[in-house]
Amino acid sequence: MAKKKDQENAKLVENVEIPANSQHNLFSRLVSKRKQRKEKKLEQIEKQLQTEEQSEKVEVRLEEANKEVKKSGGKKQKITNIVFFIFNIGLVVGILLWNILSSEDFTPLRLADINLSYVLLCLLFLALIMYADVLTVHRMIYRKTMRSRWGSSYKSTGILRYYDAVTPMNSGGQAFMVAYLTGRDIPGSTSLSIPMSKLVFQNISWLIITFVCLIVSFINPSQLISDETRIAVATLSVIGFLLALFVIVFILFMSLSKTVGQKMVSWGLKALVKLRILRNYDKHYAKVMSFIEDYQAIMKDFSKSKLEVIYQLILHSSRTILLFCIPFFIYCAFMGFDGTKFGEFFVFTALVDLSASFIPLPGGTGMNEITFQALFSVYLGGNTFWAILLWRFCSYYFYLIQGIGILSYDTLYGNKKYRWIKAKLALQKESQDFKKIQIENFRRERTKRRIKQKNSKNQE
Repeated sequence: MAKKKDQENAKLVENVEIPANSQHNLFSRLVSKRKQRKEKKLEQIEKQLQTEEQSEKVEVRLEEANKEVKKSGGKKQKITNIVFFIFNIGLVVGILLWNILSSEDFTPLRLADINLSYVLLCLLFLALIMYADVLTVHRMIYRKTMRSRWGSSYKSTGILRYYDAVTPMNSGGQAFMVAYLTGRDIPGSTSLSIPMSKLVFQNISWLIITFVCLIVSFINPSQLISDETRIAVATLSVIGFLLALFVIVFILFMSLSKTVGQKMVSWGLKALVKLRILRNYDKHYAKVMSFIEDYQAIMKDFSKSKLEVIYQLILHSSRTILLFCIPFFIYCAFMGFDGTKFGEFFVFTALVDLSASFIPLPGGTGMNEITFQALFSVYLGGNTFWAILLWRFCSYYFYLIQGIGILSYDTLYGNKKYRWIKAKLALQKESQDFKKIQIENFRRERTKRRIKQKNSKNQE
């Protein structure tokens, strides 16, 4: 009988729980419930262990991303990026010389003639665009890890924009973003899904806004633009829109019908191989189908949270709207405020973006400047070149400067600092775990002593 009682007391000691310091006011209860939900979510994330097949797939995709990063970081690719950058600068200089030689009203830059408040407003819009970009990535990271990572969100976004700006078709930044996020201890599956999700939401919101602008440009064409210019820009814009729409519709269709999608991908790639546009059929087929499968998984995940989809679309749409507003305020900086031109300039900027979207050069080099010149020179006159320069700074050169700054900072200091912080947090965690274990042992020993005292009193 005494032995059985000792066993029951031992169980009580083992199952004893550490009581929380609970407060009875409403605020503390809400905070406590929120903390419990977060801890539960973290436990669910830890328990969502991937199968061997899924783990192998993530590893393969990460290896592909790392190969692309190493390939792009090679000497040949660096030279190519420098050449593209010099070409872009040369093109802007060429437009300057063309303005000087062919235009009688070319205006040399005089700061006294510029309303700097509108220039500062353009820079504010640029800051808001960057903030919207960072916010989308931060939300995706927090949603998957329940950790707030503002620094990683900013740097990974800056790296994405930088490599998009130096690679053809604005499509080279995803691999670098994946490599950066995995290097900052973001889980592999999350690192792969973030740039892809961002690309999908950005393209959808961009297509919606540019479609509206394209329709408006046909319904209410500008009377100051010549018919030849209007027809040329409209044609290029329609081509850019249809190509972008085809890509999105194709991806959506592939995700809805995998069997038919596989056949279409196979036929398309075989045709490209026969035309000698592509060489390795198996490699490209596996890559396209892997992208489609990843896309399906992402859409399935986001379908569980419609509010998250709306949140992402609103942020990406806000980014596009802010970007398209900048040329109007550039006009105001040189020519004075005229609110009647806002809608017209917004549509013009969308057409510039559409026209350059399918140009296989970094940042739509050439077409952006030429289309901007064709549409805005009637309004800006001799200030057209300076307006182009400011516009390209806000839409292109800023991302080059920012990316170079981030890469330089991480190379010289940021990577070392992160490793030091990581080691410090690991030591703090070990210290907290040790302290927690000591407290638990002390409370168990205290409970054991109290039970023994109670039993001794009962025996007396």
